Amino acid sequence: MKRLNFILPALLLLCSMVPAAEPLKPENFQYSRNLPGPLKPGNIYKVPLPGEILDHTAIDQRDIRIFSPKESLIPFTILKEHRPAIARSQYKLSILDFSSANGITTMILEVPSTAEPVRMLYFSTPNRDFRKSISVSASNDRNSWTPLVSESIFDFSRNVDLRKVSVSFEAVKCQWFRIELKDAELPPKNEAIQLNYKGLEFSSTGKSALPFRIDAVTASTRAENTATDTTDTLELKNFSSKTDSRGNTVLTFSTGIPISSVSIATTTPAFYRTASLTGERVTLDRHDVSLTRGTFYKFSLGTRTEQQLQLSARPSDTGNYKLTIFNGDNVPLTITALQLSWIRRNLFLVPEIGTIPDATLCYGNPKVAKSHFDVTRFIRADNWEQHDAATIEPESPVKNTTFQQAKKPWTPEFSRIALRLLVLMIVAVLGIWIWKLLKQAGGREG
Repeated sequence: MKRLNFILPALLLLCSMVPAAEPLKPENFQYSRNLPGPLKPGNIYKVPLPGEILDHTAIDQRDIRIFSPKESLIPFTILKEHRPAIARSQYKLSILDFSSANGITTMILEVPSTAEPVRMLYFSTPNRDFRKSISVSASNDRNSWTPLVSESIFDFSRNVDLRKVSVSFEAVKCQWFRIELKDAELPPKNEAIQLNYKGLEFSSTGKSALPFRIDAVTASTRAENTATDTTDTLELKNFSSKTDSRGNTVLTFSTGIPISSVSIATTTPAFYRTASLTGERVTLDRHDVSLTRGTFYKFSLGTRTEQQLQLSARPSDTGNYKLTIFNGDNVPLTITALQLSWIRRNLFLVPEIGTIPDATLCYGNPKVAKSHFDVTRFIRADNWEQHDAATIEPESPVKNTTFQQAKKPWTPEFSRIALRLLVLMIVAVLGIWIWKLLKQAGGREG
């Protein structure tokens, strides 16, 4: 029983070892920015968070705190500058007139009288491998026409998965559209356009064996049902670039910015490359998480340059990224910069007691737990625009040279380990106790 007398106090000691979290102080964060005042109690203040702050915080911005001059915490919440999606409306246009002369095909299209302002025209055609120059004009009397856009529609599906059969322009309210289509300008003595770049080929014929056919034209108020989010961007030059054993370009970078898209800047004049973005996990059982796949391309059609240099993405929970560009047999792309985009984050703070001359926004400590303030219950994503909030621009960042890691309570992982140890110790104590009882019972029988 002496062992039991020792083990039971040890169990009680283990249960009491959970440390209490100490109050956070400004020195527990690596960076700070002053928020100029005065700040009055009960008022709501909005602080747009720039890329520099987000880049030095966790993906969910849990390591941000606002301190008063007396180092007491000021309640706040962080929200995306997100607005509800605006549904698009689409209208099928009626073809009133069709003519062709001197290599130019002209169509007059009537817009329904109930249509909202139009931003886009989509052409439904069964044709493949073509390139057409297109001009769009608008009118309300069919006499005076206002030019809207001149560009190209094309299809290169014989070689690559690349097709564009729509044109976009500034929103316009009109009764009629005039469409002018013509074949691509061709080099002398050759009726085919050839675009080659080190194994890459885009080809289309100026005169197709099949007549170019348009089955329908649809007008749209926007490209798709889109949320009108406010987006911020940051050019990232601090990234690692290498070519792997298969000739692919591999770019790696780390950031706390909750990215929504990644764009590349390159000096390569013409290319078409598939790409993938993954989130890297730096753990013993390391595995990458696929975030998005897509295509980068850039090439010239006449006087216009067609390009897609952006990939829509979602953020990695670790903040570590790997962008792989599959070059095939082509020369690897020369990437000069990456541009990160994200939905703007706004911090809303509400001082509680007394007017204060200023406040300090502290950030940069991923080991800090997420904050929980009552303000999150009444300033929400669905009503933040309804609050009368004064905007405060944070001053320049200051690096904390006396940074100290804050003591914190056990993490969930450590708590699970402690619970397992506790259960094992209880089982061991019970086993010893039962063994003692059985031994004593056997001694009496003997």
